Amino acid sequence: MSTTAPAMTGPAAAPAPALRGRRTERVAGFAYLAVAPTLLVVLLVVGVPLGYSFFLSLNRTNPITKRWIFVGLQNYTALLHSTDLLQALGRTAYFAAFSVIGTTLLGGVFALVLNERFAGRGVLRSIVLVPWAMAPISVGVLWSFLFAGEFGAINGLLNDLGLSALATPWLGNGFRALNLLALVHVWNQAPLTALMLLAGLQSMPASLHKAAMLDGAGPVRRFLSITLPWLKPNLMFISIIATINALMAFDVLWALTRGGPGNATTVLAWLGYLMSFQFFKFGEGAAVLYVLTAISFVLAIFYFVVLGPRRGGAPAPAGTLAGLPGARRVRSMAVLPPFRPRRGWLPPATARAAARIGFWGVTALVLIWSAWPVVALLLMSLMPGADLIRTPATFLPSTLTLHNFIAVLMPDTVAAVNTSVQAQRVPFSLLNSFIVGAVVAVVSVALGTLAGYAFSRNAKARTFQAALWGLLLTRMTPALTLVLPYFIGFRVLGLIDTRLALIISYCSFLLPLSAWMMRSYFEGVPLSLDRAALIDGCSRAKMLWKILLPVARPGVVATAIFCFLASWNEFLFALILTSTPKAQTIPVILAGFLSQAQFYTYGPLFAATVLSIAPPVAVAFLFQRYLVQGALSGAVKG
Repeated sequence: MSTTAPAMTGPAAAPAPALRGRRTERVAGFAYLAVAPTLLVVLLVVGVPLGYSFFLSLNRTNPITKRWIFVGLQNYTALLHSTDLLQALGRTAYFAAFSVIGTTLLGGVFALVLNERFAGRGVLRSIVLVPWAMAPISVGVLWSFLFAGEFGAINGLLNDLGLSALATPWLGNGFRALNLLALVHVWNQAPLTALMLLAGLQSMPASLHKAAMLDGAGPVRRFLSITLPWLKPNLMFISIIATINALMAFDVLWALTRGGPGNATTVLAWLGYLMSFQFFKFGEGAAVLYVLTAISFVLAIFYFVVLGPRRGGAPAPAGTLAGLPGARRVRSMAVLPPFRPRRGWLPPATARAAARIGFWGVTALVLIWSAWPVVALLLMSLMPGADLIRTPATFLPSTLTLHNFIAVLMPDTVAAVNTSVQAQRVPFSLLNSFIVGAVVAVVSVALGTLAGYAFSRNAKARTFQAALWGLLLTRMTPALTLVLPYFIGFRVLGLIDTRLALIISYCSFLLPLSAWMMRSYFEGVPLSLDRAALIDGCSRAKMLWKILLPVARPGVVATAIFCFLASWNEFLFALILTSTPKAQTIPVILAGFLSQAQFYTYGPLFAATVLSIAPPVAVAFLFQRYLVQGALSGAVKG
């Protein structure tokens, strides 16, 4: 929910009519100039490719003769009778429902635990963020080995515990593979939901729960009557983001199943990828991806209608909780039935002890769920290659070694003579990831800050409202829909396999996010600062640079972190748009390890995966407070 500063009253707030008109014109002019670069870039890197993608969907192409045949809507009508599309649509719906429900429930548990005060909360909060900070392709690499049938880590752990009868090829069954794929996606995405819900919980006035406790309301009643209504705006945004992320899931699927076994995990995104880049049916592939885009838009509108704010309604009675800050987000306690405290089954002291034991039990489960796979990855990166392919599998290493890290960090040493080509590419790919991520973060924050300020100070202008929602809609566009026209256009322009191609493509989804986040931060900056600076003779540009930016510094840092992490972890654009080490980023190199499928590369693969997650994990530990602020102001308000 957007916040606005109270209007000034009195003579000082009422300038002369001539000055008022001139000031309004100046503000509007600066606002248009501030937002123009962002809108222009988004139009070029999102609008034009999206339109070109739709044009592709109206044609059929012959990859041999390179002829284009305009067929109109025939690609779409053919999809309506396609068994493959209908089956992929059903799997997509199941995968998305599993993911949205799982991430919401699990993220809610994480947020409730982390909202309590206890020793080590900051450390646990950082650990919970680690799965989300990891690149999805790194997550896929990790879980592909955990689920491996003959020598996977999970089966090895079962053997070590004497439960070898439970060992199984986990991804060998189609329906089980689809569920495990969705579970891995939940493991990766639930921390983001927890981050948003935690931000909402920490913004909730404590007086709401204190008043209810004085009236005798128990924890369950307070959760249902106060916490859930307060989190409703957060839940709307979470539902949209979780659904879009599920529909666009590609990296984990590529690393784990690649649509198999058979076609058991072939969802719409993977079907569009196969048609476009495996069978080179660009028109049919673009049609599939446009169907996916339409589904994303329809679901976003549905969530907004169901969970969005309601207009109108009777005003709350004076003296009720509506007078408290943010109380419009909570139903007035005056209209609820009176709380009737029930006598518990246990004595108060015993009940408190049981609640404490239960809380620490849940906290331990949260820690194990978040940390165990990452610990397994670190352990596997230190194992000799022979330990990773032992049968029967075991989770316990015979010894620990740094050989795998030497193989990827110093490939020219004697210890790494037998290392693979992919291992030799790791150092330069890390450099590519850092350069691209840093440039994208700087560009997105610079342009997003200007646009965010303009949007925050002109929130009621219809032009700016339309532009803001247009930016949000670009976030709902699946990346696969854009990567196809990027591939064709960049090939014509000679930009394939360059860092510039990655920077342009990454800005397509990060620049709108940056503008949205910074707009929310500036909405929290009092409008009186603008007025005071203007009265002192500052220009709009000087006021923004010298007065507002220092105040909004936490927002700038949080936005830069989000943009850098997203750039560092991006896989799809880098996979399609790069082909040689001069521009390949670390996620593409990890994917190359999986394609080689050579047993002696497993150790370097896990070492490279650890190196790929080191910067995001460091960010999660060092800047987790900024990430919470970013979720509160940038990702939730709207």
